[in-house]
Amino acid sequence: MGSDGAAPTLRGDGVILSGHRTAEAAVHAAGEDEETARRFGWWPRRSTPRSVLSAYEDWAAQWRAGGPTRAFAVRCASTGELVGGCELRIRDDGGGEVSYWTHARQRGKGYASRALAVLCECAAAIGVVSLEAHIATGNYASRRVAEAAGFTAAEIILEEGEERVRYVRSHSAE
Repeated sequence: MGSDGAAPTLRGDGVILSGHRTAEAAVHAAGEDEETARRFGWWPRRSTPRSVLSAYEDWAAQWRAGGPTRAFAVRCASTGELVGGCELRIRDDGGGEVSYWTHARQRGKGYASRALAVLCECAAAIGVVSLEAHIATGNYASRRVAEAAGFTAAEIILEEGEERVRYVRSHSAE
């Protein structure tokens, strides 16, 4: 996988969603911090360039096979710099679950909000009828991102031993 696998390139307000590039594995790993590892449930482990490359290959294989996981690199539109990522996991019932992250030094710049907007458009375009985001109750920044994209808090759930807010969004929220 030289650059993108089979992921399309999508453009939004100030962001580009594209496939992951193997040359950026070290940048990706360095962009993670303890908060990222905790939020995604793998703390105290941390990503390494090798584990990132493995994830990139898995994500590219999902794209090539038309699998349910659609992962994107999130880039700054003006520089092309890798600033984070997002993912759509399509369920058998026609719905999907989204997740998104921003590299530690890129937080607070609006990349997650803009990337989620593009991801929601992508989901609608491929026929995903509803979306969910499961966000730790204390992750207020991520909760604000979901709410700005039209997601509504539905309930508190226990997932991987942590209380999370299950946010829902139908395409009528657009």
